[in-house]
Amino acid sequence: MAFKGQWSRVQGSDISRQLAEVYGDFFPIEARHYFCEWIEDQLWDRVNPEDAGDATLAESLFTAFLALVADRIRQCDENGEFMMRLQFDKIHTSMMMRYTERPLEFVRAVQHGLNRELSLLRACESSSPSAVMNPRHSAIEQTLHQASTLVEQVTVDVRTLQEKQEGIVTRTQDLWKIRMSMKNMKDALRAQGCQMVPAQADLTAVKQLHEATEHQLCNDANLQLASRSMVYQKTGNILQLCAAALTSIIEELTEWRFLQYKARGGGPPPGPLDGTQKWCEALADILWTCRRQVQQLQHQKSQVPVVPEEDPELGELDETCRQLLYQLITKSFIVERQPQQVVKTQTRFGAAVRMLAGCKLSLHLTHIEVQAHIIPTQQARTMLNEPNFAQLPSNRSDIKNPIKVMEYNRSSEVFGADFTSMILPRRPPMRRAGGHADLSVAEEKFCMVFTAKCSLGNGDIEIPIMAISCPLVVIVHATQSVAAEATMFWDSAFSDPRTFAHREAIEWREMETAVKLYYIKNCERGVDDNQLRCLYSKAFPMQEYNELTVFHLNKLHRETMDGRRFTFWSWIYSAADLIKKHALNVWTKGLIEGFLSREQAEEKLRTLQAQDTFLIRFSESTEGALTVAYSEFNKTKGGRVLDHLVPWTAHDLAVLTLANRIRHFEFLKVLYPNTPKNCAFSSFYTAPSTEESQYTMTVLDVKRVERRENGSTTNSIAPESNPSTPSSDTVQSPATLSLQASSPMTVQAPGSAGPQQMPMSVAGLFDDPALGMLPQLSHQVIASMQPAHPLGMPMQFDQFGPGGIDELVDSWANRT
Repeated sequence: MAFKGQWSRVQGSDISRQLAEVYGDFFPIEARHYFCEWIEDQLWDRVNPEDAGDATLAESLFTAFLALVADRIRQCDENGEFMMRLQFDKIHTSMMMRYTERPLEFVRAVQHGLNRELSLLRACESSSPSAVMNPRHSAIEQTLHQASTLVEQVTVDVRTLQEKQEGIVTRTQDLWKIRMSMKNMKDALRAQGCQMVPAQADLTAVKQLHEATEHQLCNDANLQLASRSMVYQKTGNILQLCAAALTSIIEELTEWRFLQYKARGGGPPPGPLDGTQKWCEALADILWTCRRQVQQLQHQKSQVPVVPEEDPELGELDETCRQLLYQLITKSFIVERQPQQVVKTQTRFGAAVRMLAGCKLSLHLTHIEVQAHIIPTQQARTMLNEPNFAQLPSNRSDIKNPIKVMEYNRSSEVFGADFTSMILPRRPPMRRAGGHADLSVAEEKFCMVFTAKCSLGNGDIEIPIMAISCPLVVIVHATQSVAAEATMFWDSAFSDPRTFAHREAIEWREMETAVKLYYIKNCERGVDDNQLRCLYSKAFPMQEYNELTVFHLNKLHRETMDGRRFTFWSWIYSAADLIKKHALNVWTKGLIEGFLSREQAEEKLRTLQAQDTFLIRFSESTEGALTVAYSEFNKTKGGRVLDHLVPWTAHDLAVLTLANRIRHFEFLKVLYPNTPKNCAFSSFYTAPSTEESQYTMTVLDVKRVERRENGSTTNSIAPESNPSTPSSDTVQSPATLSLQASSPMTVQAPGSAGPQQMPMSVAGLFDDPALGMLPQLSHQVIASMQPAHPLGMPMQFDQFGPGGIDELVDSWANRT
């Protein structure tokens, strides 16, 4: 939403006087100034103020802002800055009173300020002589200016025509009076039956007056016709300019929809619609004024029919106005916020529609209901070409809460409808006419269709409007989400927004671009060329790299990778999901190598010729897992060895973060290529809590557990791989979260005089659901292990590979 340095650009521009209109009591401009860097660093777009589910995120942002203000207040106290302290105190009090119970409104206020600020800034920069305006934008501005100038001229001309017509009406009445006087005089002379010289003279004078008045009236009528013809011509020119502007605006909206479509896959987001709305409103104002002028001309013609009753030119102008208004209204009704790409039944989802040209036509003063429908993309494609509202499903039970009334927000000047709680029923609404029976639930795409009816004037123009969303997938179970995400990934990257049709095969270079954008969108940092080469080697094993290689949709998520139980997409998606949820800060700082094969990792460490160096990469054998490749000196072999830790999944990183895991391993000292571990990860370490508590504090730790060839565990270095793990990430030195199991557990409580003994049941450890123990392991075996044979080996609670339980049981049997 906000760009780095946006506030500095605002201060250096000519819009500083307009900032008072942007900021007010809802968010003080002083807060925007003093905390500009923090504000521009936050991802405000991730919070939807209309979604109550985002209240937690909004509350965290609000709390962080208050903490920032409180910190500045403390600094002012320390520095003795009394006036500054009063200012920050005022900001803190105002925000607390206004948003403590409504954190979503706080986010809305900041979003509104940043959006208005950005639109003003862009308008200012586009109007400056040094700015290079988009040629289309420049053409629209120029066309609307010319049309507006002509409308003003026509307004004056119509007013002048009305004044002249009033003169014509007056002369017409005078002529009628003269004719009646002549008739009366002739009747009087005829009744007397004699020639009266005075009366004859009077009649002659009246005849002359009649001829002069009639001649003047004819001249005025001809001038009126000529003036009216010129007004017709100017009105025609106005409508031509409006048609050209409307065509450019439609192209602009089409491009905006295209960017919105591609932004779902990580492409650049479309800009704000404020500028486009101003064009639509200006065009609507011109067309509506032009139509009123045509109606005035029609009324003038009915008052004094100096032209034929049927005036085809005037009728054509009126029809053109109606058509242009119809197109403007229908094309400016858009889906501003798209529904989520994957929708699960019985789960709430939302969307928002917006009318860009409604306010100037007073549509915001009318009651307009928008109804939502869901249809297959095949039917949506037909609706785009030939809109037919009769084809839409009439059963409202397909969607819960499908109707919303359009409302006008005065602060943001947005006229639209926000659907926040739509729900699809548990019955999947996907087997409709036009669907493909051979597609799975996660592959069939749908579109939301929003329809409404609005009327202009006194209801003389009825306009049905419709907006179609981007495709989405409806699933009935969470297990279908990964395949559904694959469908949406392919659709957003390789589909035509005009037809919703996707390609079945693409070139690999297109796939590389799509993966880069996907990671930028979801993980805030893309993948580099080396990682893309690794992905290529997994998609096309035993093939030399070629960016023109054809990549089929089947290879993405329908076929498993060679030697794996999961698909190519599942590997990419699960890695991104792991990063987004558990390692985003480490990933964005560039501390994770990402997609790197085992061989590539070892080659990097081998060529470095340094010990105690490690790197972090995505596991090749486990979905959504990170593994550590490291180099250390092996006393047994008397030289440097390369090794790999067992992959850490999302569950592992939820128990103990990645940075804290790295922190506990003494043999991991230098992050590849030459960054000391603490320099790289210290900012992500979690400090132990210092709060006083009535409970004894416990701390999770990780340690390396070595394996011998026979599968038992030891603390010596055993570089041989575990034969029971059939993968390229075979664990040689697994690092697990471990506890020592013994009859009594010795615990040093913080603040206590010395160690204390606590009874520790091994079976109890395995039963503890908080530690995520192994339900597969027999409680009878563990119970028999504990009293007779206190174990002196670490109990692995975090990871057991294939055969791990057997190893534990075999180890117990050997000791027995």
